[in-house]
Formats: sequence, structure tokens, C-alpha cells
Amino acid sequence: MKNTYNILKIVLMLLPFISAGQIPEGHFLDADDSEEKGYKIKPFIQKDKGIYHYNVLSELPFETNCDGYDSKEGELSCTEMTLGILVGQQIKQSTDYQGVAFIYFTVTEQADIVEIKIKSNPPSEEIDRLLSEAVNRVSVKPAKYNRKTVRSRLWTKIDFKKRN
Repeated sequence: MKNTYNILKIVLMLLPFISAGQIPEGHFLDADDSEEKGYKIKPFIQKDKGIYHYNVLSELPFETNCDGYDSKEGELSCTEMTLGILVGQQIKQSTDYQGVAFIYFTVTEQADIVEIKIKSNPPSEEIDRLLSEAVNRVSVKPAKYNRKTVRSRLWTKIDFKKRN
């Protein structure tokens, strides 16, 4: 029994590494209500919809202090964390929720926030509502791709840890 438990533990620890290779390079996992599981793999640039993922933008739709990283991965991690902080600062109500919420939204060429998708785990309608309201309060500007104003797709996560 102990061996089975140890093997299960090892498999669960390796799962993120195994699944990381499932998303093709140049693509990202986006929240999508048209899919049964609620997510869909999409390219960084969706020319048919004119949507550009924040990973390829030359100018982000929000301010960061993420310049100067040695790697693109470090800069992207900083960008996601900064966006999470910006959204978190806009939450106007306290909550006892404990879990993680994944936040996806689009910023239009006119700097409007649309297509907000919140995926909380464990699922919580209350936290989804609070985060949707918070996203709408985030100050954004139009994004740019090669000096052209574009529609951009952003994502971040907020981890609601147990408070002691």
C-alpha cells in the first residue's frame, strides 16, 4: 500500500511537467465557453478575429515594471503577476474564498474590456462575480503590435490562500 501511495505521489508531482508539453509553441490555453471542458488552445495571433495574445505585443495595455529580465519567461511571469496585482487591488469586498481563479479578458482597440472569463477552482459564483467586477475597474489603454493598435487577449491568476 505504501509503495502504491509513493508511486501515485511521484506521478502527481510529474503531471505538470508531462502536461506542459501538450500546448504547441506559439499557442496558449484560453477560457472558451464553446468547449466542453471550458478551455481551448489558441494561437498567439488569431488573425481571423484580430486578437493578439499579450505574449507578442510590442506595447501592453497596462503599465508594468517588467523590463530588464534576462529571459522572456521572466518578463512574462512578471507581466502576469503585475496584472494579477492590478485586478486584485480592484476587489472591493472581502471574501473567505480559498482557491485559485484564472482570469481571461480582451482589451479592444478603444481600451474597452470585453470577453471576461473567470475560471475559479474550486468553482465559486461569488468569486467569479467579484473578479469580473474587479477586471472592469482595471485601467487599460489600447495595446500595440508593431506600432499598430490591436485587440489584445490577457490572462492572469489570483491565488486566494488561507488566511491565519
